[in-house]
Amino acid sequence: MSLRKSPQLTPALLAAARNNAQHSTGPRSAAAKQNSKLNALKHGGRVRDENRCQAMLALGEDPGQFQTLTQELMSAFGPGDALWEKQVEDLAWLYCRRERLERAQEGVMRRALQAIDDWQHRRKQEMARVTFDASQHEMLNVNISESTDRGVALRKMLSFLELVREEVKQRTFRVRQYAVLESLYEGTTGWRQALMFRLLHRFSDPMYLDAQQADEEERQSLRKIGFDCEPPGEPEHQELLRLLEEEIASVGEEFEYAEKANEERAAIERDACLAPEGETWRMMLRQEAALDRSIDRKVRILLRLRKESATHPAAPPGQDDGARMENIEKVLGSDITSENSQSVGAVEDLKLNEQRGNVIENKGSSLENRVQSGNIIENKCTYAQNAGMLLKRKGVIGNAELRATSKWPSALPVSDDAPCLR
Repeated sequence: MSLRKSPQLTPALLAAARNNAQHSTGPRSAAAKQNSKLNALKHGGRVRDENRCQAMLALGEDPGQFQTLTQELMSAFGPGDALWEKQVEDLAWLYCRRERLERAQEGVMRRALQAIDDWQHRRKQEMARVTFDASQHEMLNVNISESTDRGVALRKMLSFLELVREEVKQRTFRVRQYAVLESLYEGTTGWRQALMFRLLHRFSDPMYLDAQQADEEERQSLRKIGFDCEPPGEPEHQELLRLLEEEIASVGEEFEYAEKANEERAAIERDACLAPEGETWRMMLRQEAALDRSIDRKVRILLRLRKESATHPAAPPGQDDGARMENIEKVLGSDITSENSQSVGAVEDLKLNEQRGNVIENKGSSLENRVQSGNIIENKCTYAQNAGMLLKRKGVIGNAELRATSKWPSALPVSDDAPCLR
């Protein structure tokens, strides 16, 4: 029971509800109903027969090709009655759905390939944004966006290293040099980078730069307070150039390896587009297998109908054609049971083998004794019958006793004066 109280229907609310109902009645005209009929159309596999042509047009297909395919199949399987025509139309529709599914699978693969092309195009644009000439010294003051791609990040680092090397060769030192390189190597600083940063920091220290621009009196005053106004000498300058050259060579090797890995990854992704993953692709494969089985079943039905029409003419309209329908049901039944026959037979054989194994395990010795005793009894019966015939010919026994010997050897009468048979 709901705790929410229903509102009181006042005349104003009732009039508002009736007014709102006039705007949500749906399509009224025949054309509007015809247009809204296919609003929920997705793949068109379960569309009604009367909406089949419209669904084909909505999906970019030509209904004329479907009619042509139907006529070709009717000519291929020969003329027949209404049942035969219905089977041919169903077969043509199955072929149409199969072609549509193949087109959908091709679209999935093409979409994956297009995604790879877009990825490579975006990467190429990012590479162009971070690649600049070493003579463009103003780029040192420009903030370039970061990239998650390893190759693009290495190309950016290589461009700034070449720019800093060019300025160091010209003995131009700025604080921005140290700041930019330190931000590029954040979290990945090694011994070479640490030495390079220390020298850059010494050369670009503002106090040394101000001391170089000061006059002699200011330098003397700075020396009095203990500050060395002389910047690093030529050995430090050559050491900084050597470190920059080694770092540029190392980053260049890493960049070439990243580019080679990117090319290999792009080739692998393109090959993987031929066998996509995901639930959508698995659903397509299941639907493809189901359509193949349906097409095979329809073809066998049509072949059986053509064979039956060649041997036995179809019954006139209004009469029973039970034999023909029985043959069709056999074909359908064989299709349904053939898929499960192997699994059912395997289960039954497994149960029988388990039962036989239990019997042999529990009563193995007695079974052997029974087999041997059966052979002995059979031999005794044969021996008793032969002995009875011989005694009858010699007049020892009569017909009644002879009939008794044919049932069991114990029924043979034994007398003291009977001859011994060996």
